[in-house]
Formats: sequence, C-alpha cells, structure tokens
Amino acid sequence: MEFLDVIKKRRTARSFLQDSIPDEVLRELLEAARLAPSGGNSQGWYFGIIKDKEIKKELAKAAGGQDWVAEAPVIIACCADISNDLSLCPEDDYGLIVNKRRFGDEIIAYLNNYPDRKSANTFFNNAVPLIPGEHIFLAAVNHGLNACWIGDLDVRKANEILNLPEEIACLFLMPIGYAKDQPKEIKRKTYDEIVFCEKWDKK
Repeated sequence: MEFLDVIKKRRTARSFLQDSIPDEVLRELLEAARLAPSGGNSQGWYFGIIKDKEIKKELAKAAGGQDWVAEAPVIIACCADISNDLSLCPEDDYGLIVNKRRFGDEIIAYLNNYPDRKSANTFFNNAVPLIPGEHIFLAAVNHGLNACWIGDLDVRKANEILNLPEEIACLFLMPIGYAKDQPKEIKRKTYDEIVFCEKWDKK
C-alpha cells in the first residue's frame, strides 16, 4: 500500500473481530516501533503484547471500564522508562537546560519539587511511546488492521496488572485487530486551514 493511502485509511476502531493476528505480522508492527526516532536516541520505550483474556479484561477495567478494549485479539501496552529524574540533574545538564528553555523555569521547578517523584517522572515522560506507537498503528493499517489509542488509563493500576518494575510505566494501551464495522469517514480541516507560511495569518 502506498504510504499516503495508509495514512488515509488510518481510522480508530472500537469493535473488533475475534480473528487472531499472525505472529509474523505482530513482529513487523513492533519492528516498526523499534525503528522509531527518539530524543538523544534514548529509545526509552517498551511494548507489551497482551493476548491473555483475563489480563485484557483487567486492563479494560483500568481503562475506565471500557469493556470493548478486551474484545481486541491483542492489546499493545505502550510503556516508558521513567527512571530519569529531572530533580537529580545538575543545573548545567544539557537536558535540563533544554527543558527549561522549552517549558520555562516555573514548570520545571514545580516538577522538580513535586514530592511524588514517580508521578512527576511519569508525567514528564508521557510522550515517550507516542511516535513508536503511531508507527505500530500505521504498520497495522498496512496489514488491514485497525487500532485505537487508549489514554484514559489508571497508569498505577495498569503497572500493577502488568507487573512492571518501578522504573517502567504503562502510559497507553492500543487494542489492535480486524475491525468488525468499517470505521466512518472523518471530516478533516483543509490544507489552507492548518498551514501558514512565515508568520501567522489566520483570523
């Protein structure tokens, strides 16, 4: 499939057939994630392949009781290494300087002083699995599959269900399968509505 066609066919699905996904296809999806870029080539992500029915049901409960999540033949647990702690970085650390420049001193100071370090680190690393996760999604579409990003998730509960170590957090779930119903077309903004040249020119 041509790359732009994959993007055009990418749709969120919340209802799946029970057809299993071949192992070689799953491996290709995760290989697409492995090849994703990361800041400083940190590659601070991990991905769990969840097929067990009971674990899927527990994860669905942790996802705000969205029972349909457990219907997917596979759930990918999108996880991040949260061991890097901003509060331990020296003032001249390049990463700390970049983050202060990017977000401002006040929010970084707040995060550094937040007493629950695991929560602060989880918040700060929230975006880590997003690019490789979208690689998974697009690779799935290329195989005739559909998926859904699940961000409505009790992260602490998901960590417990998956028996993750302290330095790893499950930040998103991605149920994947063959869609039971054809996802409907979505109206998108036009090119001119979202693009500006040189300086902002929108009213």
